[in-house]
Amino acid sequence: MTRTVIFWRHGQTDYNVERRFQGQTDIPLNELGRTQAAQAARYLSELQPDLIVSSDLSRAADTADELASLLNVDVTRDDRLRETAFGQWEGHTRDELSASWPHELEQWLSGADMSPPGGESRLESGRRVASAITDIVDGSNAQTIAIVAHGAVLRAAAELLLGMDGSGRLAVLGNCGHGEFGFTGTNWVLRSWGTTPS
Repeated sequence: MTRTVIFWRHGQTDYNVERRFQGQTDIPLNELGRTQAAQAARYLSELQPDLIVSSDLSRAADTADELASLLNVDVTRDDRLRETAFGQWEGHTRDELSASWPHELEQWLSGADMSPPGGESRLESGRRVASAITDIVDGSNAQTIAIVAHGAVLRAAAELLLGMDGSGRLAVLGNCGHGEFGFTGTNWVLRSWGTTPS
């Protein structure tokens, strides 16, 4: 029987608004982000996930908690679902980085699979999260699973699970956007991507 796996990005943070690299820095949801999480949770609750697993970073964990509270389901935290580690870039805007690391930033923006100083590459973080999702799904009998995490790693993991190369063919999910997959036990089928309840 085909199972449903939901990839759900956290709500907005102040770093999102300021276009700062968040990475694994634990930045909380802002007021709009909390509203987005509550709205999206109401929408996703109709899919009745019986397992919810989130990144342990508060912006994802608090987003997951909105859904869990509607369904009376516990959330499992998994640090393997954290965002890409951006190393020395975390906390900085692109304009700030262009002064200190112009060549590296240009590579990153072009889609090259490079690692920011002290951080992970897209492929490294995508493999980490794809492996975690595979473990979660294989280790559960749940029919519908919600994975609550971060934009860059959810995109990269989705592409890898679909047999792409993790190079950014899918768009990054917007804040509280989600994708829905069917998993047959051997194959991942993308049903929708980028849905954001209004």
